[in-house]
Amino acid sequence: MTICEVPENEPKWRRRPESRPDDILDGALIEFRARGFVGARIEDIARHAGLSKGTVYLYFSSKEEMLKELIRRTVSPIAERLKMIADHVCDDYSDKPSSEILRNMIMLVGNGLVNARISAIPLVIVGEAGSFPEHADFYRREVIDVSMDALVTVIKRGIDRGEFKAIEPHYAVRTLMGLLLMQLIWNGVFAREKDPEIPIGDLLETHLNIFLDGVRMPEE
Repeated sequence: MTICEVPENEPKWRRRPESRPDDILDGALIEFRARGFVGARIEDIARHAGLSKGTVYLYFSSKEEMLKELIRRTVSPIAERLKMIADHVCDDYSDKPSSEILRNMIMLVGNGLVNARISAIPLVIVGEAGSFPEHADFYRREVIDVSMDALVTVIKRGIDRGEFKAIEPHYAVRTLMGLLLMQLIWNGVFAREKDPEIPIGDLLETHLNIFLDGVRMPEE
């Protein structure tokens, strides 16, 4: 199923009221991706959800509220998963090298990029950040800052344990996030049908190998 398709497992009007917020958000995602935040109309979002425009306002007061909830629903869980790994890094992963933990975290984010419902949200934010800096600020607080702090924690762990060189953790994390952001933009903006397919896992493995070769302490 593509991002612009609406599930038709059952008629919208027969769905339970508790499913309506998700139906509305699914419709908002379709419209935001196809028309941008400004171009998306409440009535079109309502049509995707099988609801009236007035009913939509019973659940969400504005498109801004829908966008924030979409961020919380689709992207924030990835950031929270990274935070959970970092918070328990000294307990659950005490026997694992920091490089392995870091690799798992980056792969977790990378696998999210191949999900069109997840990658569509940051593309909308990036595409309209100039007009809506408040959306970018919200995304940074909810997703980017949480993710970067988690990655910094693991890099600092590697330095403290003598696994990594005495690098600046925040700079190092920027290089990792830069790859993910570039891949997101490439897939959503620059990719063409005739381009050779490069599995995201292979791309991330290549970058991680280069990165880790540069930051690991040399073996004695």
